[in-house]
Amino acid sequence: MMKKISEKQRQRIVKYNIRQRKLQSRNNRTDNMKKERIKFSSKLSLFVPSERNKIIKILKSIPNNTFDSLYLNFIDLETINPLTALHIVHVLDKYKDRNVRFKSRNSKSLIPRAVFKLLKLNKNFGFKDVNKTNFKSSVDNWSMFSGYTSDLPDDMVRHIHDLKKMFKDPTVHFRLVTAISEAINNVIHHAYHDDQYNKWYVLTHIDDRSISVVVSDLGVTIPYTAPVSIMNTLEGTIANAKDIFIGASKDLDSLRKLKDSQLIKYATYLNSTSTKVKGRGQGFDDILNLVKNTNEFPEISRVHTSVLSKYGSYLLESNSDGSFRERSLKKNLEDFTSKIDGTVISWVIQLV
Repeated sequence: MMKKISEKQRQRIVKYNIRQRKLQSRNNRTDNMKKERIKFSSKLSLFVPSERNKIIKILKSIPNNTFDSLYLNFIDLETINPLTALHIVHVLDKYKDRNVRFKSRNSKSLIPRAVFKLLKLNKNFGFKDVNKTNFKSSVDNWSMFSGYTSDLPDDMVRHIHDLKKMFKDPTVHFRLVTAISEAINNVIHHAYHDDQYNKWYVLTHIDDRSISVVVSDLGVTIPYTAPVSIMNTLEGTIANAKDIFIGASKDLDSLRKLKDSQLIKYATYLNSTSTKVKGRGQGFDDILNLVKNTNEFPEISRVHTSVLSKYGSYLLESNSDGSFRERSLKKNLEDFTSKIDGTVISWVIQLV
């Protein structure tokens, strides 16, 4: 039988434990001071150059096993771009065997905290006690799916089927579903090689005002495969190919020298040529036509599609008068200075 300790001994043990905790706390603060500190602004987004550079630096630290040298400060964060969030989730999943744990400071705002919990990023960022916070119900409208083949998971099939309830015109639902399916098929058939990590992710958000869909892959980028597909189109017999790709060079080497944003733009036109050429940029048609003809659908006020791939970006958005505009995130289809792995596509349909 163990001998009962005296009150004096108990007090000594308590004081020793307190000293040890203080010492560990000082050591942790010292370690954190040695880390490279990365502080985010109010918006976590790959569309904002300064924030994009921070995000990509963090993601590049994962395969290099240097993530222990970083300290992430999200205290001012208020919003998280869905496309950005899904890309982060995807990269972390690819390297999940690394047991990535950043040292981080959580946001003061409820929405980012809720998103981190919803997407299960709180463990990667070292956020504790997230279950003690009551999050806003708006985050519950997000759903995330993933897979390795073009056969969609049963819960995703049911989810997509439920989108029919959002539209009176079945054409809108058909075009959205077709776009999602074709985007996933493109990932399976064009983005990944057999020996690659070949998982896709889809993130959706549905409320009474809008529907958002994000599709992510970490495979071969659009700018990498677009030159060959464009060249095949230009060498074909399509009468309007030269008009569609006006400004595109006529030899493969010159095409490869184009900016990534230009190549993404041209890749979105591939289906419009009605060629049988299979390329990484296919699958945009149904959504692009929805953007360009929004005024034909009374229940839709606006459609916005975004593409990020490698250094490039491409946006196509409708206007209320039935017109549309296309651009990149930077002027004159300029590229970003930092690149992402793979491709992320998002569509936002705003309802009347």
